[in-house]
Amino acid sequence: MFSIAVMGDDARAQETAEQLAQMGFQVARHIEPGCEAVISFDPIKDGLAADMLHLSVGGSGADEADVCLPDNAHPIQIASRLRALSRLKVLEHTAQLRLKSAQEAGYQPAPVPLNQEESTVLFVGAPGPSFMRLQFAMSRAGIQTIAAFSTFNAFDYLHERTFDAVILNTRPDAGLAHTVCSAMRRNTRLYHTPAILLTADTDYAGADEAFARGASDILSDNASNDEMRDRVMALASERRRRRLAKARLEACRLPSLLDSESDLYNEKFGRVHLQSLLDHAAARLESLSLIMLGVSAPQEAGATGFSKATNQFAGMLRHCVRAEDFVVRLAQDRFLIALPNTPQSEAKMVSNRVSAIAECTAYEGVDPLKPFRLELTPSIEDAAGEASADALIEQMVRNSNVLPFDSVKTG
Repeated sequence: MFSIAVMGDDARAQETAEQLAQMGFQVARHIEPGCEAVISFDPIKDGLAADMLHLSVGGSGADEADVCLPDNAHPIQIASRLRALSRLKVLEHTAQLRLKSAQEAGYQPAPVPLNQEESTVLFVGAPGPSFMRLQFAMSRAGIQTIAAFSTFNAFDYLHERTFDAVILNTRPDAGLAHTVCSAMRRNTRLYHTPAILLTADTDYAGADEAFARGASDILSDNASNDEMRDRVMALASERRRRRLAKARLEACRLPSLLDSESDLYNEKFGRVHLQSLLDHAAARLESLSLIMLGVSAPQEAGATGFSKATNQFAGMLRHCVRAEDFVVRLAQDRFLIALPNTPQSEAKMVSNRVSAIAECTAYEGVDPLKPFRLELTPSIEDAAGEASADALIEQMVRNSNVLPFDSVKTG
């Protein structure tokens, strides 16, 4: 459960604390041990730990905050930014750890250059004075603005290139802007791309629906050029940080560290990096969940069919999890997924999703007219506090009770 402190003495702070608690956050009105983030409505007198997220609402203490949100920030917006920033930090920390593990294994991934291309945002909707103002504000910050005056053109652009943010004009059709938000959140490529609604009024009547559909921010025409620039740049910067961290993770995918039959990490490197994840989680008092997947199939699959099926399954597996999650092939029929800073309840959801995909996928067996499905036997462990990666893996293997394919006897 995400633990946060809401700091401030006014009614707005109390109301926000209550609303966030209703969304499932563990909320306190002062900083407590284990607190992962702070939301401040007033300046914070004492310094915060370097790894603690700080969201400032209304401008108080903005210089020290990770993110400064406007005074009218919506509770769903605050919750969304908390979750996004938390996972971004996990992603960045994991990229650093994986690079270190690769170096300890004797390999040096190629350095990833910093984002040097020009930052670009996409404006979607009817043209007008608001677009001209936005374009001017962005140009002063060195950000290129590309316009798509229809949703068809917008999605063409979004599939052709990468944008740091998408600004959606709510006039004349706010419903269409909301629909684009929803579509972006359903698309894995666009899921993390910020969607900012541009509105005529400071108090947007459709704010509840907009944030529920995945809007990242709501920007009024009444905002100054500087505020427009700063609000868009804050979200665009997070997007660029995410892309850089993912690129660093990809750079660690060296052939010597991967299983030769799939694009998953091999057992040797898996044990090395899992130890780093365990040590990191213990030092920071963070959760770390492990999923062990045993794979089996009916005998009519045949040895060759089973081998091909597990290789295909392995190729699909890493695309079922987040970039920061670590997927290892321990054997032909056994896989391990490590999920940094993830409680068991969320790991169970991942396990269920992978199992559901496996149940829907058919593979060709000895008889081409009789396809078969792989059967998964998952087990989940909370690895927080565990000291040895090798001991933990062996324990999970013993507890999984999955027989090797060749040992299963036909009836």
